Amino acid sequence: MIINLGQTPNFSVSYDDSITANASHPSGQALAQSVLDYCEYDYARLSAFFGAAVPAQDLPISVTIAPGGGGASNNGANQITGYVGVNTGFIEPGLIQPLIVAELAEIFMAAQNNGWIAGWSNGEALSRVSGQVLYPENAWAFATGSSWFNPGSVNNLPDWVDNVEQTDQDYVSIGCGSLFLNYLAYQLNVTWPAICQAGAPSTHTLAETAGIVGAAGGFAGFKSLLQTNFPSGNLYGAATPFDQRLDDVYPLGQAPAQLPALYMRNNTTNDANNHGGPLSDSPDIILKNAPVANPQATFSTPQSIANADESDADVLAAQTNYLYLRVWNGGLAAAQNAFATVYYAPPATLVTPSMWTLIGTSYFPTVPTGSQIEVTSIGIPWPADQIPAPGHYCFVATVGCNYQPAPNPAQLNSFPTFQDYENFISNNPNVTWRNFNVVQGHMGHRRDYVPLPFHLTGAWMEDVVFQFETIAALPKGSTLALLAPDWIGDGLKPANPDVTFHRDHKTDLTCTRRARIPLPASESHVLGEIKLPARTAAASHLLAQVPQELHDRPYDVVIRQLYRGREVGRITWRLVPAAKKAK
Repeated sequence: MIINLGQTPNFSVSYDDSITANASHPSGQALAQSVLDYCEYDYARLSAFFGAAVPAQDLPISVTIAPGGGGASNNGANQITGYVGVNTGFIEPGLIQPLIVAELAEIFMAAQNNGWIAGWSNGEALSRVSGQVLYPENAWAFATGSSWFNPGSVNNLPDWVDNVEQTDQDYVSIGCGSLFLNYLAYQLNVTWPAICQAGAPSTHTLAETAGIVGAAGGFAGFKSLLQTNFPSGNLYGAATPFDQRLDDVYPLGQAPAQLPALYMRNNTTNDANNHGGPLSDSPDIILKNAPVANPQATFSTPQSIANADESDADVLAAQTNYLYLRVWNGGLAAAQNAFATVYYAPPATLVTPSMWTLIGTSYFPTVPTGSQIEVTSIGIPWPADQIPAPGHYCFVATVGCNYQPAPNPAQLNSFPTFQDYENFISNNPNVTWRNFNVVQGHMGHRRDYVPLPFHLTGAWMEDVVFQFETIAALPKGSTLALLAPDWIGDGLKPANPDVTFHRDHKTDLTCTRRARIPLPASESHVLGEIKLPARTAAASHLLAQVPQELHDRPYDVVIRQLYRGREVGRITWRLVPAAKKAK
């Protein structure tokens, strides 16, 4: 039976309830929910790419998740069907969104009517590339370049740039098209909106598209570049994992003399030449509970740039929340086709890559040099069904382009020592953290404390000695304490003579004996150092209490983690008065 899951302004999403979850794919309902979560975001992004909208008479677009052999189809106007291979598990988790994007791109081609033919090789190549661009973490699933460029064809490559194949089933011509479109974007630095909007109105060839955007070299230059850099015909090394075999193999050859240098600030004191100071107070990661109408105008004013506290206090449950990213370029050349990605993690003193969970990616056609900034044009949605629970989270953001790849969790997890990781983070300002939590209306009352939960976290590859420090700015009469596993209280050096121990059967059932360490409430305090075993994630709390008569202004509490005297992570809590009730 076909069940309608829900509607948005531009979509109606349904699924066949015979598609039940198994070890290789989610249920039809779960896949449909994923489509429902992101369809408006993807519609807005593709609309910006193509400079077009789907005609009103074709809305809403009907999307159905149905049984089948895998893949998807569309009618060129207002119907998309995603086929789940019930017996083969063809659709893996996370692949449904880019699969629907590829079909939606073909509907936009028809609406634009500017030379992209969905059933021909130029349109099919752009369709598949659209899934790669909007969901780069799954770009491997749409890669076809090796069907055209491979050891058997490297010296005899058919020209599907000056020619177009009048079918969408020939992977040789599609693979050539996919590699060429990536070549335009990442070798010649043509933006994706420019490519999509150029079209090919006369000949439907990619050569015409390249001519419209002013890209020189054509098929001969494209082919020669690949043959020079991959003379054996192998686009990837034999050991390259399947999910890293992409059609974006660029840039190739010598880099230009002037390059971009993308960055996001760790704190409000940072600029292109200074990335020091606190690591986890990034003002360039902004959480909002509702979408912002004009993020570029809103978040590029001097007041906004200098404000580290623009995020909403909490991630709200039962609704979509939104992330906005500010990106800077301190280099000598503009960055074309830049991507910024945001992840979340539970609050921790050291947010290790294994803790990162992807939220989404934002695309920036151009990030100019100088003091001008670019802001996420469409808020990255964090749908309600993707949010673990309401409350506070740490956010991690990365930014990169073709000449400055963004770091990813797999890359950061591969460092053999923590020193290698620390060196990389210190020298690469295109990754940043926001572990800045606002706690509104809760400062404790009488003998009650505000529990500020977090994890004391170790490195993931080896045992490492870390130092910890608290920084508090609470008023006179306030109290502050650390509540941590007993082995933390026993192991910190120098030992705190005032530590006490008690039982707690709620925080962590694997370690119910807890240490309570009193802390100064109005100054910096060195907790001491301790060797944390690899992959430590010790559930802990800071306990804060402010006298009720002083609940009239904000106060900050910080715990930070250091490695060999250098800060590698921190968490900041801002305790703010309760909002006044309207009369």
